[in-house]
Amino acid sequence: MFERILLAVDDSDDSKGAIRTAIGLAEASHGEVLVVHVHALDAVFRLKDDIETRAEAEKFFEEACDIVRKAGVPVKGDLREARSDHVAREILDAAKSYDADCIVVGSRGSGPLTEMLVGSVANQIVHLAHCPVMVTRLPVAAAA
Repeated sequence: MFERILLAVDDSDDSKGAIRTAIGLAEASHGEVLVVHVHALDAVFRLKDDIETRAEAEKFFEEACDIVRKAGVPVKGDLREARSDHVAREILDAAKSYDADCIVVGSRGSGPLTEMLVGSVANQIVHLAHCPVMVTRLPVAAAA
């Protein structure tokens, strides 16, 4: 089934659901997970230098890798950096480099303004990926 699963993460609640989904897929197929986080630089709106600090990006990235590792699933990590409007492209490049069988991503990470102006990262990945994409969303009650 899916032996090389790319898990794209950010600090959203839906991304936490994606982590659980990727672990489940990897366990079912005896696969491995490549955790990818793209540290987005705010080059589009110039509202501030970074959407998140490098330290915040590293912290969340390491936490995601640890969750997968503690579940007993083989894990690799790839922390990248890109302009905020190129996050999807970085994830897709990682998926090709990793030769991913599947990409797992949460449905909501960007805010409504960013999503309206540059499109959702998940939507871009679904339309441009070379492999199947699973978009996860937490139930409304769980996200509240």
